[in-house]
Amino acid sequence: MHPLIKWIAALALLAGTAPLAAAPDGSFDPYVALSAPVVVNLANPQRATYLQIAADLQVESETDKEVVNSHMPVIRDTLIMVFSGREPSEVREAANREALREEALVALREALQARSGRPAVNAIYFSSFLVQ
Repeated sequence: MHPLIKWIAALALLAGTAPLAAAPDGSFDPYVALSAPVVVNLANPQRATYLQIAADLQVESETDKEVVNSHMPVIRDTLIMVFSGREPSEVREAANREALREEALVALREALQARSGRPAVNAIYFSSFLVQ
């Protein structure tokens, strides 16, 4: 088995949500981190190419945070659908990342609105964006 596939499988076992966290002063923390990166295949007929994304989602309220945490499988699936099958050149270019971020945000908000009645997510921030 290819070492990268073993690595991806190990990450999949660790997938889940980060626990709710308060800011250091006990106030509301508006961020929810994906506890494991999302890994997708990119469209490359010459060789297997992967995109690994670690992200934090910004919310406005504890209610939105609860929506995000309870719908984490939907969030992960939505991100996989948005990014998988893209051309490596499309995701490698830094200039395209803002458009990709916006596309992911719109897709997340639509998916959460459809399932919970709330768009819940105000922003998505990539803490890691690796093409390999």
